[in-house]
Amino acid sequence: MRSATAAILIIALGLSISANQMSGADQIPPADENAASQPGSPPIPPVAQMPPSPLEAYRAGGLQPLRMISPGVFEMGGVKILKSERQVVFPATVNMDRGLLEYLIVGGSGKVHESLIRTDVEPYCLHIAMLLVGLEGTADPLFAQGDPATPRGDPVDILVEWKDREETKRARIEEWVSSREDGAPLKPMQWVFTGSVVIDGVFMAQVEKSIAAIFHDPFALIDNPMPEGGSDELWFVNEGGVPAAGTPVTVTVGRVDVR
Repeated sequence: MRSATAAILIIALGLSISANQMSGADQIPPADENAASQPGSPPIPPVAQMPPSPLEAYRAGGLQPLRMISPGVFEMGGVKILKSERQVVFPATVNMDRGLLEYLIVGGSGKVHESLIRTDVEPYCLHIAMLLVGLEGTADPLFAQGDPATPRGDPVDILVEWKDREETKRARIEEWVSSREDGAPLKPMQWVFTGSVVIDGVFMAQVEKSIAAIFHDPFALIDNPMPEGGSDELWFVNEGGVPAAGTPVTVTVGRVDVR
C-alpha cells in the first residue's frame, strides 16, 4: 500500500487553490517529498484514501475545487474547513428518529435505512477536508464489516447543531444513540477517523457513501472505537432525544489533540 502527504493528495485530485487566494498563515505548505526519510518526521498519511482517476473525475465535474471563502476558512463541495479550529463542517439532515442503527452518517444514496443522519456532501470532499485539518487514517484497516478489533486512526469529536423553533441547540452525536444494554444515551466519547480503504482502485467510502459507522465498517471514513462496535444489534436511536426525521442539522467533525 503506497502512502503520500495530504498536500500530494490534493495535487493528485487536481484541486485548484490559486496563489492570490492564499497567503501567509492561510497558505497550506507544499509536500516535502523527502519527509518520510528524515529522522523524527511524522508518519505520512496512507493513500488508502486516494480515489481512482482523480484528474479525470475532477475534469468531469465529479470533484470540486478548494476555495478560500474568508481568512482561514476554505470550502469544497459544500464542506467547510476551519483551519485554526481544526474542524470540518457540513450540512445534513436527521434521517431516523427511532430504530436500529449501523451508521451515524451516510450519503443520500448510502445505507439510509440504518443511518441516523444523511448528507448530500461527497465522501471525497469530506476526506480531503479531514486531511487538511491534520487527521490521518490507518494503513491497517479492519478486515471486514463487524470485525471486533479496535479500528485505528486519529480521534475526532462529532457535534450536531439544529434549530428548535427559534432556539439553536447543540449536542454530541453520541447523545443521539443508545445501547440495547441499558437504553441510556452513550457517554461522551471520541470517534476514530480511519480514512476508508481502496479496493481494486475503488475508493470505497465514495462508492458506499459510508461516512461514519457505529457498526464497525472499514469502508467508512469514521468508525466506532468500542469493541462492542462489532455488533449490529446493539445500537439504537435515542428516541425522544433526537429531532424529528427531516430536521436540517449542521455536523462538525473536530480533530482531538491527544497529549
